Amino acid sequence: MVVLINRLFLIFFFFNIFFSNISHSNQIFDYETEIFLNKLLDNIKEVNKFKKNIKIHIIRDDNPNAFVVPNNKLIISSGLIHQSPDYVSLLAVLAHEVGHLQYFHLEKRVDSLEQFSKLNLLTSLAVISGSILADEPQILGGAIASQANINNFYLSFSREQEREADLYSIETLQKLKLPSDSIKELLKILEENALSKGFDEEYQKFSTHPIFKERYQIIENNSKTKKFDYDIIIQNEFEFIKAKFLGFNDKSELGKLKNDHKIYFESIKSSKSGDLETSLKKINLLIKRYPDYIFLLETKGDILRSHGFIKESLKFYQIVLKNYPDNHYIKYRIFLDTNLKNLEKNEENTFFEKNLNLLIRFPNNKYIINKFIEIAILLDKKYWIDLFNIINQSDKIKKAEFKEKLFMLSEKTNDKKLKKIIYEYLKL
Repeated sequence: MVVLINRLFLIFFFFNIFFSNISHSNQIFDYETEIFLNKLLDNIKEVNKFKKNIKIHIIRDDNPNAFVVPNNKLIISSGLIHQSPDYVSLLAVLAHEVGHLQYFHLEKRVDSLEQFSKLNLLTSLAVISGSILADEPQILGGAIASQANINNFYLSFSREQEREADLYSIETLQKLKLPSDSIKELLKILEENALSKGFDEEYQKFSTHPIFKERYQIIENNSKTKKFDYDIIIQNEFEFIKAKFLGFNDKSELGKLKNDHKIYFESIKSSKSGDLETSLKKINLLIKRYPDYIFLLETKGDILRSHGFIKESLKFYQIVLKNYPDNHYIKYRIFLDTNLKNLEKNEENTFFEKNLNLLIRFPNNKYIINKFIEIAILLDKKYWIDLFNIINQSDKIKKAEFKEKLFMLSEKTNDKKLKKIIYEYLKL
């Protein structure tokens, strides 16, 4: 994981920019948004015949941002959802990042670093490696500036990658018969943000990304489609998701939301400000208008839960689960909210085993582990208690010691389900 020295904003087009340290960002878990993003991603992969799995993570960060990291992980910020004019501009961002994976850009950067080290041109390879993988050569200060040839080589190499990914994104839009106007609109937003932070065109010339003027030209030169397949239904989905993000992240509506999307935003904002009555009136109105939009029920459950109406929220969560049984975030909430005292004696073990997948889905989550310890004590599951205690120590002991403890526990027990969980933790 890359650690950044400063939170910088660098000029970029499709968001392969400096990024906030993920470990210091709050990850956002939203099943509806993940489904939506993966739907866009599947379209990109299909038309480009990209076969590898890509895992998307959403982080809370106001700066519109997206980047790829090793193991085909694609990180996007909440700010990207806030500021994308429509689903096409968001899809274009995702396509740009898939382009980096398609062309093995991360691997090529590592290869270039190895070439540098063999030539003995860099004095601190470890620091340089962290910087380049973070796309942040400026933090090196004098180290890079004093070696102009290395700097020129790297900047040229990085700009080639960015142009290649830009073209990949535009070509993807062509294949999907989607317009590029909203990308230019998004680019304009980014340019205004950059100028407000003092990053003028002269500064941009030293960035690793092509300057705005050049990227506008890339769009113009490669946008050939005249007949488009713009999907109003997908755009409506995106507007509801954007409204939800703006509401839950305490953002103003930025003058972008209208009609039912604005009502959705206002429902969430009213809840956040403590006005439950107004919030429920607005969300109930939308539920009536969109009876098939199940995720409105999840939001209503979230609103009720946030005001302490746990039993009432569970009713709505259960409805959502019937339609989306893989919604593990709802399972997480239900698990934590279940009062063990309300379970019958014969229900405790069923409840325990039914939720074991949460240990794999959310490894090392203290809330889940402590809840499992509580149930395991009730059921007198000694080896399970040992497992949970080991997991709770994982951040205090060395990795080798942690794995050794897990291995020894696996040797003691004959419980196949326990062995399976241990195996999953050994793989982490």
